Amino acid sequence: MKTLTVAAAALAVAATTLLPGAAGALDGQLLLDAVPTAALVQQAPSAPWMQAETTELAAQGAVSHTQALAEGLSLSGSVWALADTLPSGSPLSTPPAKLDLESRVLELKLTWEALPGTLIVDGGKLLIHPSSGFFRTPLNIISHAALGTTTNLSGSAVGTWEEGWVGARATLLVGNLTVSNFFSPRLDWSDAADSVLAYVSSRQPDYQDLSRVTLRVGATDLQVLGLVSTGGPGSADPDVHVTAGAGMDTGIGDAITVRAEVSAADSTSRLAPGSTQLPLAVVTQSVAWAPRALAGFTWTGADQLTVMAEYYYDGAGFGGSDYRQLISYSQALRGAPGAGPDLLDQFGTFSAGQHYGFVRIAGPVDTTLSAAAWTTVNLQDFSGLSAVVLTATFDQWTLGASFLDAWGTTDTEAGLSPLLWRVDLEVSLFL
Repeated sequence: MKTLTVAAAALAVAATTLLPGAAGALDGQLLLDAVPTAALVQQAPSAPWMQAETTELAAQGAVSHTQALAEGLSLSGSVWALADTLPSGSPLSTPPAKLDLESRVLELKLTWEALPGTLIVDGGKLLIHPSSGFFRTPLNIISHAALGTTTNLSGSAVGTWEEGWVGARATLLVGNLTVSNFFSPRLDWSDAADSVLAYVSSRQPDYQDLSRVTLRVGATDLQVLGLVSTGGPGSADPDVHVTAGAGMDTGIGDAITVRAEVSAADSTSRLAPGSTQLPLAVVTQSVAWAPRALAGFTWTGADQLTVMAEYYYDGAGFGGSDYRQLISYSQALRGAPGAGPDLLDQFGTFSAGQHYGFVRIAGPVDTTLSAAAWTTVNLQDFSGLSAVVLTATFDQWTLGASFLDAWGTTDTEAGLSPLLWRVDLEVSLFL
């Protein structure tokens, strides 16, 4: 009952603290999800792998509002909450009382136009999104993972809802040049406090300072950014870390947009197989200045048909003989589940290798129905994920259906994933 009260109170914040009389001007979305999934599970360490089907049911929503306080001064915020019957996606791991409750203040910021059109200062909880990539986002170097149900069948790296960072930002605009700096402090608290505060905000384990410069030249947008972060004295990681990146977006005629991005951190930790003689031995490695790079384009036709293609390189992933050793380790782990950590998904789903390709085709079928199909391929072993998405849009609501399939042999990344297929049936209601 305590967790239910906290989660419900988080949604009430948007209606009661974003100033009196704001309720009629709230924007909101309520999403109801049913997610049937087929996966391989093992009831006991020595038991054979068997296919199991489960259905995850979830209800989640967010409300947001922007309120002018005075000339050049405004307050805006958004709050999200979720009730989920099976957040793990596994029938072997169910939440207490068969229901998982979460909530977050996604964004809550005060914006001041100190010099209208030239200098903007905002503080509170802010979303930071420098990247324009779709399938991967190398320049989103301090973004949180998407909130909500684990399914994201659109193929996008950025989910519907994401939590921001508590901090302050100053932005200077001079002609086609924009310079901004964002600072977020370290915010940490005890596990006991987190049992309550987790319904409002996540911990921030590091001090972070992100500087960004963007320049528009004709039809081309250029940007460079740099991040300095540290946990500070007494933290688990008191060292100073540096990440740098650059990106470019340009239009070719009215139909084509080309984008390229690259970023690199001074050190990235990863778990790796430790020995060919000991199949399940694991070591921790540090990879210095491993680049993450994206190159892609989007073509848009006159009938709103879009074709998108992107290539992604991850220098912190595994390649060559290291990748083959990773596959051997994962094959051995499948025969002895729990005997070691899962190394394939340590950076997220389908991200263990270095080279990936992504293609997406989307467009309207008629005035109500739209369709999309996408596939992403590990270019090292040619396994992949594919999905088809259908969306019917009405005045105040949408109806969506998606199907995701993982394909590949048992000596490939997708083939070693327990996931076989997943369906997402959803209804969205809008304020």
